[in-house]
Amino acid sequence: MSTIQGDHQVQPSPADSVACLKFAPNKDFFLAAAWDNSVSVYQYQKQNNEVRASPAVAMTNSPHTGGVLSACWSPDGNKIFTGSVDKQGKAWDLATQQVVQFAQHEAPIKCVHYVEAHNMIVTASWDKTLKYWPINTLGSGTATATVNLPERVYAMDVKGDYAVVATADKQIHVFDLRSQPQAPVKSHASPLRHQIRTVSLFTDKRGYAIGSIEGRVQITHIADSDQSKNFAFKCHRDSNTQDVYAVNAIVFHPLHGTFCTAGSDGTFNFWDKDAKQRLKGFPRLQNSISAADFSYNGEVFGYAVGYDWSKGYEQQNRTMESIWLHPIVQESEVKPKK
Repeated sequence: MSTIQGDHQVQPSPADSVACLKFAPNKDFFLAAAWDNSVSVYQYQKQNNEVRASPAVAMTNSPHTGGVLSACWSPDGNKIFTGSVDKQGKAWDLATQQVVQFAQHEAPIKCVHYVEAHNMIVTASWDKTLKYWPINTLGSGTATATVNLPERVYAMDVKGDYAVVATADKQIHVFDLRSQPQAPVKSHASPLRHQIRTVSLFTDKRGYAIGSIEGRVQITHIADSDQSKNFAFKCHRDSNTQDVYAVNAIVFHPLHGTFCTAGSDGTFNFWDKDAKQRLKGFPRLQNSISAADFSYNGEVFGYAVGYDWSKGYEQQNRTMESIWLHPIVQESEVKPKK
């Protein structure tokens, strides 16, 4: 099994591909939500140039009955909110182990995010809606607001006061959550020709990156005055075979504003958008990278290796299904080239 030297394999990993991997906002924990209906929490430690992880707790009370596509943490790191193919959103209190269903959609829930500006959870679904759920009434069964969108939600990110939503018709919708959470302040067609797989807001929240199934990333700024800075680039392609792979995940470094792309080709790369340069590329692994994230202090990068279902059920690849932690040993891997 080809692996990346110095990276730590997390054991045990879920029994199926990981759909979402998220580090806690203020603690040395991370979660993995997977297609085997599981949500698992791990604790990790980084000492010098090494990182180690061990299982902490799993969601066993009232688990989901379908694959868990998305999960997020509360700002204090004490609760986890999940969204599943079973069309339900659940809130999991790590201290009491209590699990409460708080959201119901008419189709699978693709994205779940915490909205600090309003102390709410937002769920986004293939039923073409966003729904907002206040923290203080979770479990009451009613959303305070529902936003109808023209198409199914395929990707979403929330940072600070902004949310960016990518839909199946290749449209991008930008929301200002503080002033106008129920209608986008901006909607536009994706400059990329093919389906959007992932979207991520910049660390400084001045724009966002979208990744498509056609091995391309688009960098877009929100302010009208910054539109000249927008650009697209190709990645996750095999120059020998001319094969093109999906960009499954884009995550920004919390301190330096650089970012990582991870793809169906089994590689991940660190980039500097301002210098328009790749900072570091990594060896190709034996399966797709389905999910990735940086730790809250940017010292650890986590990634999940496993089939991303991009070739359907018939061609599923079960090799090397695993979760890995990559310690950021040299800052030059993630520091801008200034």
